[in-house]
Amino acid sequence: MPSNTASSKPVDSWPLGPFLEDLRAEPVASEKGRATWRLTVTEQHLRTHGILHGGVVATLLDTAMGRAVSTLCRDDQGCVTVQLNVNFIRPSWNGETLTTTGEVQHSGRQTAVARGEIRTAAGVLVATGTGTFMFVARPIEGQPLFVQHPDASMPQPPKP
Repeated sequence: MPSNTASSKPVDSWPLGPFLEDLRAEPVASEKGRATWRLTVTEQHLRTHGILHGGVVATLLDTAMGRAVSTLCRDDQGCVTVQLNVNFIRPSWNGETLTTTGEVQHSGRQTAVARGEIRTAAGVLVATGTGTFMFVARPIEGQPLFVQHPDASMPQPPKP
């Protein structure tokens, strides 16, 4: 079984990155194969008709499931999403506090499958999801996980 140092870190030490910081999603708890996040819906999260944007729902599910998978990574690994399914059950509105849980259903040598759900503070189901995640080698400190290369199939702009 892979070592599990990722879940031993306190949630306030998890690196969030600028996107999750701007979203104001908060890590709540983590244990082997499971993670919980929380978000209070504000105006910045809304789309038309005053409901929570579907992209926020997908992000919350992806984040909780990915964090659950990361608790199973070896010290020299991370994980990336390779497939994500989201089922929208009911809308969410400004002011609601949502709790998102992710739980690993299967973990193999190269990939893991997780399921997640989002519920209101009253326990009402907002969305469910599943995802497949690939284990990847953790880069050397200060190096990017992936190196960006121009897409050879796309025409390149002329050089001045």
